[in-house]
Amino acid sequence: MKRTRSRRAGGFMLLEVVVAVAMLSGVLVGLIVGLSRCVAAAQSVQNYATAQRLLANKSYEFRVEQSEDTLDQEGTFGEESRYSWSRRLEATEEEGLWKQTITVAWYERGQLKEDAVVEYRYLPNKQP
Repeated sequence: MKRTRSRRAGGFMLLEVVVAVAMLSGVLVGLIVGLSRCVAAAQSVQNYATAQRLLANKSYEFRVEQSEDTLDQEGTFGEESRYSWSRRLEATEEEGLWKQTITVAWYERGQLKEDAVVEYRYLPNKQP
């Protein structure tokens, strides 16, 4: 007696395989995109954390120096560093009180990013 095999008993149809591969490909692409965004976000957070640390260090330097210099200044954090800093002093309405803005800047994915801290310094002997 001869047995006849049904079409479904032989395995998957080509269309089913193509649909399954397409679905898996879509999921895989989504995972890769999500992972790359997570890596970019982590790098951005690391850059901002570094900028905060550099701002704190530079602010401390100006306080310890007790520099009475009211000129604007700028520089880098070493030859190899991709971070730069600037300090701007502005006179306020109160005599001897100066507004000090320290900014750290860097490039991230081709865009200039900045983080700044504003402090007030009392320099009684300096005039605007």
